[in-house]
Amino acid sequence: MNTRRTTHVTVLRPLLAMAAHLFNEHMISATPFLWLQHPVDDAAYFYAELFDGEVLAEDYTRESQAATIRVAGQTIHLCNAGPRKELTDAFSLKVSCSTQDDLDRIWAGLLRGGTPTAAGWIDDRFGVTWQVVPAHLHEWLRDPQRGTHVTEIMHRMVKLDFAPLEAALRGD
Repeated sequence: MNTRRTTHVTVLRPLLAMAAHLFNEHMISATPFLWLQHPVDDAAYFYAELFDGEVLAEDYTRESQAATIRVAGQTIHLCNAGPRKELTDAFSLKVSCSTQDDLDRIWAGLLRGGTPTAAGWIDDRFGVTWQVVPAHLHEWLRDPQRGTHVTEIMHRMVKLDFAPLEAALRGD
């Protein structure tokens, strides 16, 4: 056994633990906090099911309802404490889908009681605005030769369809 290596590991282990503790204590994060005008429990379980997520915490009182969910790897806080605030499409949640099947499934779920607007945007039945898009859409739109054509095709759509967007990118 190499005692020199063991000594280094023994000395480093507490230092690494202390550094990890300090990092976690000073970590900053931003999490969406949505004030809904609808029952929070309905929204929390709807989103958790649609996105194969989970409800992490719930707090329901006479005065307010709150839940924390994780959907598509994102933690989101939901609250309903009366009709003081309304959501607008100035804030939206973007869902990047790697396949047309995923996009279709998410779109169909959000459409139940929701209202599609344009170019992949949809307002769900809880008043939350979503952008449901192909995962590579941003790259396609920025393509120096074909991005303008991809944008034109996208703006003709309500629900986005991979095939015409990819065809526009290829120049078909």
